[in-house]
Amino acid sequence: MGMVKRFNSHDLSNVKPQLPPVEVHIEEAPVYFIGPATTDNPMSHVRTRLMGHVLFNDRKLKWNRITLQFSGKAGLDIQAPVAALPRELAGDEAGSNSKATMRLDSTMSVCKIEKELIFTGEKIIEFGLHLPTTLPASTRTKHAYVEYTLVANFSGGMFFKKYRIQHSVTLCRHYLPSPSAMIPCIEYNNAREWFEWSAEVPKAVAIESGEIVIALRWSVEKELVEVDRVDLALEEIETYRFSTKSGIHNLPPMISRFPPTPYHPPTYSGNSETHFIRTPIPVSTPVHRVSRPVRTHIFNPFLDISHRLRLVIHFTTSPSLQPEPLILEYPIIVTDYPADQPSVSPMVGGDEAVCVDFDLPEYTPQYSIEDTTLNDQHNNG
Repeated sequence: MGMVKRFNSHDLSNVKPQLPPVEVHIEEAPVYFIGPATTDNPMSHVRTRLMGHVLFNDRKLKWNRITLQFSGKAGLDIQAPVAALPRELAGDEAGSNSKATMRLDSTMSVCKIEKELIFTGEKIIEFGLHLPTTLPASTRTKHAYVEYTLVANFSGGMFFKKYRIQHSVTLCRHYLPSPSAMIPCIEYNNAREWFEWSAEVPKAVAIESGEIVIALRWSVEKELVEVDRVDLALEEIETYRFSTKSGIHNLPPMISRFPPTPYHPPTYSGNSETHFIRTPIPVSTPVHRVSRPVRTHIFNPFLDISHRLRLVIHFTTSPSLQPEPLILEYPIIVTDYPADQPSVSPMVGGDEAVCVDFDLPEYTPQYSIEDTTLNDQHNNG
C-alpha cells in the first residue's frame, strides 16, 4: 500500500519561490544631465552612463548571446486649432471655421543604443551604457511625452531558449550642477519719459531656493508721480510644436501665471536705493501642498516649457499725470539640483563657486525620425 505524503503549512513555508533564469537590475536613481543638451555645453565632457548588472540564477543555462537595447521615444497627441496650422496640413479647413480643431498624433525615435555582453559563466555581469549628451529629459504631460526603455534579449541553451526583460529608465536634465553654482545675472536698463529703471535678473533659479529675487532701481520725477507698488509674478509658458515638410511649427502657447507678490517701497526712498523684489516659487511639499506647482525647464521634440518674470510697476496719480502701469517681462530658467549625485556635481574645493554658462543657445539636436505619423482627424467642435 503506497503512502501519500501530506504537506502542512510548515512544509509549504519552506518551499523557495521559483527564480527566473536571469535578472537585469539597473540603478534606481535617475540618469542626470547638466546644462543644455548640446555638444557646446561645458558639462558635456562628463560622460553619463546608465549603470546596471545582469544576475544569472540558472547556472546550467549557457547563454550564446546577450544584447542590451536602450531606446528613447517622443510622442505628441493634441487637438490643435485649425487656424494655427499651416495650410499644407489644414487644407480647405483653414479659415472656414474658427473653432475647428484637428488631431495631431505623432511619434519619433530619440535614440537607439545597442551593446552586447559576453557570457563567460560568471554569476554577475556589470555593464554601463554611455548615453549621448543631446538626450531630452523624460517627460509626460497631457499632450506630449518622452520615455526611455532598456530591453535585454537573451538566447542560448540546448533548446535555444529565449528570454526578454524590459525596464523603464528616467532621464533628468538640470541647469545647475549643485547649490555651489554661481548664477549670473543680466542687467536690463531702460527709460520712459519721466521714469528710468534698471533691473538685475538672475538667468536661472533653483526651485530649492524657494523664491526668486530681482534687484530693481529707479529714478522718477517726483513732482509728477511716484512709484506706488511693484508686482512680481512668475509665468510658465507651455508650447507644443510639430514638424511638416515645410519645417517646424509652434502652436499658440499656453501661459500660466502664478499669483503676483506685491512690493511697497518705503515712504522715504531715494533714487539710488536698490529694491529687492521677491516672489515665492510654487512647489508642493509634504507639509505645504499647492494646487498648481511649477515645472522645471523642458525642451524636447514636441514640447517646450519655459518661464519668465512679469514685473508690473504701478504709479501714483496726480492732477497733471495719470500714468498706466509699466509692464516688463524677463526670461528666467527654472531648474532644480540633481539629487545627491557626486558623479555629475564637480568637486569644488573650499568656497570656490562653480561657473555655469547660460549663454549657450537652446539645443535643437538632429533627432533621427523613424516613424512620424500625423493623423488628420477633424473635429469641428
